[in-house]
Amino acid sequence: MTGIVFGPVATQALADWGADVIKVEPPEGDTLRHAGVARHRGMGAIFLNLNRGKRSIALDLAQPAGRDAMRRLLAGADLFVHNVRRDPIARLGLAPADVLAINPSIVYCTASGFHEGSPLAHAPAIDDSIQVASGLAALNADADGSPRFVPSLIADKTAGLALAGAMLAALVRRLRTGRGGVVDVPMYDTLAGFVLLEHLQGHTFEPSTGPAGYRRVTAEGRRLYRAADGWLTMTPYTQPQWKAFFAAVGDPAMADDPRVVDPVERNRHIQWLYARVGEAAATRSVDDWLALCREQGIPAFRVASIDEVAADPMLEASGAIARVEHPTEGPLRMLASPGFLDGAPARAAGPAPGLGEHTIEVLREAGLDETAIAALVASGAAVAHSPGDIR
Repeated sequence: MTGIVFGPVATQALADWGADVIKVEPPEGDTLRHAGVARHRGMGAIFLNLNRGKRSIALDLAQPAGRDAMRRLLAGADLFVHNVRRDPIARLGLAPADVLAINPSIVYCTASGFHEGSPLAHAPAIDDSIQVASGLAALNADADGSPRFVPSLIADKTAGLALAGAMLAALVRRLRTGRGGVVDVPMYDTLAGFVLLEHLQGHTFEPSTGPAGYRRVTAEGRRLYRAADGWLTMTPYTQPQWKAFFAAVGDPAMADDPRVVDPVERNRHIQWLYARVGEAAATRSVDDWLALCREQGIPAFRVASIDEVAADPMLEASGAIARVEHPTEGPLRMLASPGFLDGAPARAAGPAPGLGEHTIEVLREAGLDETAIAALVASGAAVAHSPGDIR
């Protein structure tokens, strides 16, 4: 029972690894159905890649009959996940205690904004607010200090993958013990920890030994380099790589310089070392630098546009992107969840569903007879559409 990106990223990972994921949508559908470009209404590009292989049931949980149907689904589920705020979910009768009373072995999962003990426990949260709250926008500031969003739904997606891991851990515990439980993955806590992993720095120690911020990766640290014909990154990282770089640019004496040899001195003078790379960069073409770096084992890559990444044949060769045929949307290019198992990408075989496409079959599986299902549909408590009925 999740919408937009955070929760669906987590359930997409489970679907891609083989889980039967039932997406419970409101009668109007997940808001994400209408985000980005689309061939047909309600089947937008982001939705198609975040809901492949899932089944859709549309229920009006404002109606008692819709909530009763939801409880029937929960009785047979292994896992329940939602991204509804704490007060509204409690008013629906779907708080943790309510659901565990229906199914004591279920894993109850919340994709929340803030921890339940936080003063903001009941506040709304989206990617924008969490990027700002976690310090990410400040770290990504313009040259004049103006904070900037990272132009990706990085908070939603990072928290979603964290939620997937937490859900799988809880399911493993259930397999071992038979116990259900409650999983809460707050987006703020997740992203704050994600950002602070390298940036906690002086605040790691008590008392603090200095400010937060890992200088090697901040704006004054690592950088992109302008070669003679374009931009690239090349990052000597180890002592042998730095020695190889300076030998290649005609400065072998640097091989014995303490700023290269001693890791503490190298870290202290990293901006100076990067400036030396920048000075050398303009003397050769991107291809020349890439060839040198590949030869020396130095991480390097040409700056790629999003369109170039989308068309990269390496991604299709690995299976990270595949060409598929959708029953209503025609030929599509589908992504996969991270990771390969026995060489195969993690991608659900089925397509993203139309709104309420599986309502009837899911209700049947939950034990409702045809008369009860027809009554739910007639009352509007459940909404059912055929696969080609795009809304």
